[in-house]
Amino acid sequence: MASLFDDLLLPTNVPIPDGFSLRALRNDDFGYLELLKQLTSVGFINQLVFRKRFDAMKKAKSYYIVVLEEVQSSKIVGAATLLIEFKFIHEAGTRGRIEDVVVDERMRGKKLGGLLNQVLVEMAKTIGVYKLSLECKTELIPFYQKFGYQKNLHFLDQRFEEDSETPFKQWPKPRGDALFNEDLIPSSVKTPSEIRVRSLHPNHQDDYLKLLEQLTSVGFVSKHDFEQRFLSMKNADTYFIVVLEDVTTSKIVGAASLVVEFKYIHECGLRGRIEDVVVDEAMRGKKLGVLLNKILVEMARELGVYKLSLECKTELCPFYTKFGYKENINFMVQRFETQSINTFFEI
Repeated sequence: MASLFDDLLLPTNVPIPDGFSLRALRNDDFGYLELLKQLTSVGFINQLVFRKRFDAMKKAKSYYIVVLEEVQSSKIVGAATLLIEFKFIHEAGTRGRIEDVVVDERMRGKKLGGLLNQVLVEMAKTIGVYKLSLECKTELIPFYQKFGYQKNLHFLDQRFEEDSETPFKQWPKPRGDALFNEDLIPSSVKTPSEIRVRSLHPNHQDDYLKLLEQLTSVGFVSKHDFEQRFLSMKNADTYFIVVLEDVTTSKIVGAASLVVEFKYIHECGLRGRIEDVVVDEAMRGKKLGVLLNKILVEMARELGVYKLSLECKTELCPFYTKFGYKENINFMVQRFETQSINTFFEI
């Protein structure tokens, strides 16, 4: 019996009501799926598939599924997920996302949802994320504002047809130093002759970080920090950072990230997020942002995600709706003081 993460990470300053215990998800918690069915579609998942998804999450070192167990019945009556995303921005920082918060219908009204949110916020602070976010329906905005969240961006998504063969579809392993296998770059997307589409490589550090500085704060990232962050992404096997290289100068002039998230819902499906889309200011107006988005949408489709999403400012909504995105839910965020990565928990 293995835990998804070390229970020592659970906060001690959040009181747990009598009759309940808080712990990490374990690889024998097959009953967790019954609780998730009260939240959304789960589909058929046998115990072998459950454990295989558990192992993939544990290997990625990014998933913290907290469960609340009723002591008397040993039944899981509440659960929530803290997902950690590795970044190069904010001094190779980490950002957090709260996902799949659910309380058993017979336990609602006992403020267990609030308890789970308090727990995940404290865990996110301990891990040292610079930003914590979640998506929610409009009627839940007042609830999440009580925990420090504010709405300051738009959340757009699009859904793809779900493929029953998707749950453990194996994409090809990267070759050499590439972050991902470049065979995954779609040939169906027309690319200008002066631009080469590539996977991020470790030797792209200087160009890539300078490009990111045109998007947001990067700060100081040493060669060692870059290599360690690159390695954590590569080991997770779910980060696909596409770069556009000027053939003449070999300079990186555009980049965007597709991050794939392992889920138990939707028959152990995959969801995708587009992040950190940036084009060099000297190359804007050449539709390279359009090119990057077309590439990532096609890659997401090929990888088999059931949903692809992104966050954007108001003025960019018309741009992204051209690619099939729609806004149907709210994006909430709160920021913390930047902290160093907590190596004790092997983040």
